Amino acid sequence: MAEKTCPDYNRFGNTTGELVLDTVDKRNNKMAIMIRRIFPSTFKRAHYIGLQMDGALDGAVNVSAPSVFNVRCGEKPVDGVSAITYAENGDIILFAPRGRIRIMARDIDLIAEGNGTTTGFVNIHSNSVIDMKTSEMKVNADDRIGLAAETKINLNSTGEVKVSSGNLKIVEAPDVSPLTSPLGSGANSIVQFGEGLAKLIESLLT
Repeated sequence: MAEKTCPDYNRFGNTTGELVLDTVDKRNNKMAIMIRRIFPSTFKRAHYIGLQMDGALDGAVNVSAPSVFNVRCGEKPVDGVSAITYAENGDIILFAPRGRIRIMARDIDLIAEGNGTTTGFVNIHSNSVIDMKTSEMKVNADDRIGLAAETKINLNSTGEVKVSSGNLKIVEAPDVSPLTSPLGSGANSIVQFGEGLAKLIESLLT
């Protein structure tokens, strides 16, 4: 790709910083304006704010902060709101590949308002452990709740355990061996036996 020209280039600055109009960044993207720290510096990453005016990110605000990106606000909130990050379309991504993402507040709300069928999900995924600790936990569902584990589920209480249901079914641990129990065991139906056998085979293959 040919290097882009900047016919209206202009610069204001000194030995520590500069404001540049109509310039090109190191990826050959046209920038309407850039506020930039002058090198040399102790950082590998550049220190700047830029308004991009072409390419895939045309209309973007590019910020590079090799140290800390620090925003402080809220001395005088408007209608109780101190900060807003609004995306007209698409996703908002918080990415910390070598650190944690922490959300700390007096109260925290996670709200998904989709159409209730294909959108409106809250997904939590972990490849290790999800730890939750609180004085009281309440889970309510309009339709159903599913709880499943590959090996063990432990419900433990030093006090009272109460189960209220219009119809309660307790299924014994199935014997899914076709040799010792060809038709299943306990309260399992043939269908449940088949599901258990399929799950056993899947766990052995994965």
